[in-house]
Amino acid sequence: MNDQPASLYGDQPEPPRPKAPGLLDQITGIFTSPVELFQRLNLAPSWGWALGVITLGALILTVIWGLKVDVDEMIRPALERNPQIQASQIDMIIEMQKKFLLPFGILFALFGTAAASALLALFYWLVGKGLHEGSAPTYTQAFSAAVVPSLVKLPHLLLIAIICLVRPFGGLTPEKIAPTSLGYFLHVENLKLHALLYSVDLFYLAEALLTYLALRHLARLKTAGALLCVLLPMALGIGLRVLGAK
Repeated sequence: MNDQPASLYGDQPEPPRPKAPGLLDQITGIFTSPVELFQRLNLAPSWGWALGVITLGALILTVIWGLKVDVDEMIRPALERNPQIQASQIDMIIEMQKKFLLPFGILFALFGTAAASALLALFYWLVGKGLHEGSAPTYTQAFSAAVVPSLVKLPHLLLIAIICLVRPFGGLTPEKIAPTSLGYFLHVENLKLHALLYSVDLFYLAEALLTYLALRHLARLKTAGALLCVLLPMALGIGLRVLGAK
């Protein structure tokens, strides 16, 4: 007597589970057919390889930039404008920054990307509980939606790294080096407005659009939920950048 439970599909074997797109499929798909890629990821979420290559790219850029940046030129103007810092303290602060800039940058590149992605995924997942189409997204789907769109920034990371290698860039931070933002071309006296212009970057906007598509087709959020998940973190990030400009 056969004690095996009957298959949900009768005598037919269960259909194979969809295979998750590999890293190469994700990189090519994000530039050529993102909607199709996100629909495939909805059935088979995947984020590990994408997170790994983004982290590696950020790490390489951090090391190249950290070894060549002029720390004095980067932070001295802000220190001199700060009335709470005495002139005698400025040189000591700069020397400390020179020692710790690269190690802390490496730590942030290694762990900051993953931590930020995990928090974004949690936000997407929570929003998806109330603003989803069909079934609510799983956390794995939300994590995929938080990570895979960032692959569009790989050419940006590569471009900045190449520029850092081939020419001096003084005390510029990475987002100010490549000619991909309004801030690179429009120079204004107001530091906060200038920081806002640097936030209008071609690759940041592309990532925002792709994140919206991922939330719609991968996490299956409603339009309102997808817009909320894109616009709120973007506004927070730009706001912190503008407020921090000194």
